[in-house]
Amino acid sequence: MDVVIGRIPPVRNARDGQEPGRSFVEARVLHVRPPRRQRRPREAGEDSRRRGSAEVDPPGARVLVLLVPEAHRLPPDLGEGNWRVFLRFVRR
Repeated sequence: MDVVIGRIPPVRNARDGQEPGRSFVEARVLHVRPPRRQRRPREAGEDSRRRGSAEVDPPGARVLVLLVPEAHRLPPDLGEGNWRVFLRFVRR
């Protein structure tokens, strides 16, 4: 006969460090800024020091700078643009 007084939590797969049933990540907004402006065309003789992306932010957009305290829960390839992000805002 086994007498069980308490139980340990069930063993779970440690993939991505996520808890079961919890797929959201909480973040704090550090800064909100307007989108980048369109670059003006270069004139002859002007050197091109910027070699960044030629993408233009949509007008009326906002750029959010977020702080994610639980960074271990973010996908390792997040900066490569392979992920879509959905935001949900909740008042404190």
